Amino acid sequence: MRRRTSLVPVILALVTSVAQGGTPAAPAPQVASSIADFERLLHKLDEEQRGVEGELGRIDPQLETVRRRILARGRAYYRHVHAGLLPVGEGFDALVDHAARVERVRRALERDMAEESGLMKRRVELSDRLLRLRAERAPLELQREAMTRARRALEAEDERRAAFARAFETSSRPDHVAIYGADMGPRDADARLGFEAQKGRLLFPVAGRAEVERSHRHGVTGLDLLAQPGAAVRSVAAGRVVFADRYDTYGLTVIIDHGDRYYSVYANLGGTELRAADPVGAGARVGTAPITGGSREAVYFEIRRGTEPVDPGPWLGL
Repeated sequence: MRRRTSLVPVILALVTSVAQGGTPAAPAPQVASSIADFERLLHKLDEEQRGVEGELGRIDPQLETVRRRILARGRAYYRHVHAGLLPVGEGFDALVDHAARVERVRRALERDMAEESGLMKRRVELSDRLLRLRAERAPLELQREAMTRARRALEAEDERRAAFARAFETSSRPDHVAIYGADMGPRDADARLGFEAQKGRLLFPVAGRAEVERSHRHGVTGLDLLAQPGAAVRSVAAGRVVFADRYDTYGLTVIIDHGDRYYSVYANLGGTELRAADPVGAGARVGTAPITGGSREAVYFEIRRGTEPVDPGPWLGL
C-alpha cells in the first residue's frame, strides 16, 4: 500500500501539467520505478480478484451438492425416527442396530449442515473481499488511465520537439513555385528567385495593418506582429511546410522551408489548415492571427538559416 500511495503525487503532477497545457518534465528514474511498482500492484490485484471470483464460482455447485445430501439424509432421518420404522419384536440387537443407523444419519446430517454453514460463511467473506478489491481497483484504474494520458502527452511533446528540431535539419530548393491569381509583375518575379535574393523584398507576414515590435521572448531575435484578431497570416515566400503543430511556448506554429536552409517561422497562430509537406506559394495563407476575447494578440515571426535565427527586419525591408 505504501508504494501505491507514493505514486499518487507523481501521477497528479503529470496529469496537472498536461491539463494546464504545460510541458511535462521527463520522469526521473525513481518515477519510472514507481510506475513499475504501480503496474505490479494492479497485476497483483487482478490475480487476487480472479482467484476470488474463481473460488466464488466453485462454491455454488458445492452448496448445491451439500444441500441435496442434506435433503436426502433429512428425509431418511425423519423416516427412521418419525415414520414408525422402529424394529418391533426383533430383539435387542435389532434395536441397537437401528439406533446406530439413526445416529449415523444424524451425524452425517450435522456434518452436511456444518459444511453448508461453512460454505455460506466463506461465500459472504469472498463476496465482501471481491467488493473491497473492486473498490481498491476503481481509483487505481483511474490513476492508470491518467498516467497513460500523461505518458502519451509526454511522448507527443517529445515528438513535437523532435519534429521542430528536424524541421531545420534539411532543406532543398523548391522544384516549382505556386503562383496565385494573375501575373502581378515584379512581385511574382521575386517569388521565382531564391530566398536569399529576395532579402528586403519579402512579403509582409500579416495582411492589413499590424504593429511591429522586435521580440526576444523565445530567446532569439524575432518580431511580434500585433494584428487584428483573425487577420490572415501569409507566407513571406514560396516554400514547403516542414512543421505544423503546437510547440512549447510558441503555441500553434508553422515552419516553412524556402530552400538553401532558409526557414520562416509563424507562431502563436489562432488557426491553420496546413500540414507538413504542403507546398505554399508566396503570399499563400498560412493561418490566422489569434482571437482572444476580441482583443489583439501578436503573431510571432522568425527567419532562420539552418537552426540559427537571423534578424527578420532587413529581410522584410523594415
